[in-house]
Amino acid sequence: MNPAWQLAAALSRRNFLAWSAALGAAGLAGCKNAPDPAKKVQPRSQIGEDPADPDAVVTIGSKTKVGNCETIEVSGISIVYQLPGTGSSPPQGGWRTMLEDNLKKLKGDQPLNVRQLLDSPTRTASLVIVSARIPPGARKNDPVDVQVTLPQESRTTSLQGGVLFPCDLLTSDTTGNIHTQVHNGAPSGPAGRLLLGNVWAKAQGPLVAGNFEVDGGKAAPANVDADGRPVYRAGIIPGGGKVTTHRPYFLVLNESDQTAPVCASVAERLNTTFHSTSDPNLKVADAKNREYLLVNVPAAYQHNHYRFLVVARLVPYTPLAAGSRYRQKLEEELLDPVTTITAALRLEALGGDCRRSLRIGLESSSPWVRFAAAEALAYLGQTDGAGELARLAEDHPALRAQCLTALASLNDAAGTDRLVEMLTSPDAELRQGAFIALRLADEKHPALNGTLMNRSYWLHRVAGGPDAPSAVHLTGTGRSEVVLFGSVKLRGPLPPVAVGTDYTVSLPAGQAKAKVTQVVKGAEDAEVKEYTCEPTLAAVLSTLATLRGGYSEAIELVRKLARVEALDAQLVLNATPHELSVQQLCTFAKTDSTLAKANQEVARIGSVNPAVDANGFELPVVQDAPVVPAGAPLVKPPLNRDPGRLFGPKRASDAPLLDPAVVPAGGQ
Repeated sequence: MNPAWQLAAALSRRNFLAWSAALGAAGLAGCKNAPDPAKKVQPRSQIGEDPADPDAVVTIGSKTKVGNCETIEVSGISIVYQLPGTGSSPPQGGWRTMLEDNLKKLKGDQPLNVRQLLDSPTRTASLVIVSARIPPGARKNDPVDVQVTLPQESRTTSLQGGVLFPCDLLTSDTTGNIHTQVHNGAPSGPAGRLLLGNVWAKAQGPLVAGNFEVDGGKAAPANVDADGRPVYRAGIIPGGGKVTTHRPYFLVLNESDQTAPVCASVAERLNTTFHSTSDPNLKVADAKNREYLLVNVPAAYQHNHYRFLVVARLVPYTPLAAGSRYRQKLEEELLDPVTTITAALRLEALGGDCRRSLRIGLESSSPWVRFAAAEALAYLGQTDGAGELARLAEDHPALRAQCLTALASLNDAAGTDRLVEMLTSPDAELRQGAFIALRLADEKHPALNGTLMNRSYWLHRVAGGPDAPSAVHLTGTGRSEVVLFGSVKLRGPLPPVAVGTDYTVSLPAGQAKAKVTQVVKGAEDAEVKEYTCEPTLAAVLSTLATLRGGYSEAIELVRKLARVEALDAQLVLNATPHELSVQQLCTFAKTDSTLAKANQEVARIGSVNPAVDANGFELPVVQDAPVVPAGAPLVKPPLNRDPGRLFGPKRASDAPLLDPAVVPAGGQ
């Protein structure tokens, strides 16, 4: 099955607005509590107390749980247009009624004849279901990936070459599900009328239809119909949605601590410890009432929300003196590989005045200690460990993802210069990881050499190194882009390769130039125009863009050229470094002093972009424990019904957000 279809089909139908209205808490949609901290009998620490045992210090985490960590699933109905005769007229019914109503609400500067577009005999448009996921901590205008699918009854044969018309993406649920949840405390199936909630994102843009997987360097076969013809009934738009509403995290106070003074004290400690956010109008912490705070991620942690939440919970509830026994104990633990990672996190939670303590760790003979110290320094805005982070990223795959993210967080030449150096590495994963980190740090950095092609996607031509083979990197998420490392040339002779319905690319025998043809359709006849360019992939893509070719055509061309081995470079898909969780790193550090085993295991048990709450927010204790895959199910206490989760157990994802079996409100 097509991966885009699988992803869209895995999304469940949810409507947080209905619940929010019923409970008077619309802003708390998607809230989720982290596992309760281990219960421990201890006196409340007062100002001036200085326990030497780190576990005896009362921290913000001992008084709070993290909430609003679930993704919010949103969806909408729209049109994909510019199809090459593969669209269809949607039948009368709820989906069409909803689409027509939505399109009629457009402003006057966007005139649209709805019926003419939907019922055109040229079949250039199709009704589609659009879905996306809003991650926790998202901010306004953040990009999100968009999935596009066809209703089951649609007669459209392919979405290839189509462009998604702008649409709103909303939360949703059904009347039957809400009724069952209110009366029985558990969700039911998709019965009753569809109810729509809040708008969380807007989506639009050219989509990439069909299979996006790569098998052995060649594109996997596309889905086909009974006659063997390609059928693309689903597609994706990487980064095609824009979040419309800021979504902070919550810190929900434990029931015994739910007082206004405690909530205000927690907010004050966080605002004092961390720098401001990237938005001057937002504080790091904002106490809303006696039960919870809104928490915004500081600028230094914008690429690592999980680390911020872990460190924030380690901030002492009351300030500690500069020469405290607690700090001295952490300095000792920092130099021990077994405890270095947790000690560095606790020192980081003390704020900028612990920098000297962390710098001592850079001189250690242990790579674990140097890593923990350099990473903590980076998030404190210090560049002392930038060189060490770069060396560790090159030498140790187990630490690579964390090191690259820390370098990106520096937002300083000390970090970006190291990332630029890694762009010439022969290691494909390190090279792509450094590219992504550099783009996060400075998307306009000259080393990225990016060009916006036909307002559709980014083409990056990155200089290659003497020992680095040329490569083409594609990604199926996050951003529409093609990344070329080194000079990627076409191998000839190459017979004409069809791209979409209007273009072909070839490299005739004995010719020094590549040929790109375009079919220009007139009122009565079609004219074929020919263009020549250098026989490089960059030149061909540039020529296609000049002829109004977009991201879909670029991806199709790269796939087909790789399939017939017409590129002198390897095609690589999603070569993003895997990362180990904090819990896994701590476990390896106890017995794997050189990281030999961790480097070998990271590809097997590591993860890529794990959910922010996948591994919990509690630091491991110093005891032997097996290394488990990242994101493995956590041992959790029974579900807590305290504020911070308002909607009961999380529903299993079982169907598209907008199921064709659900009748929209007002539909037939």
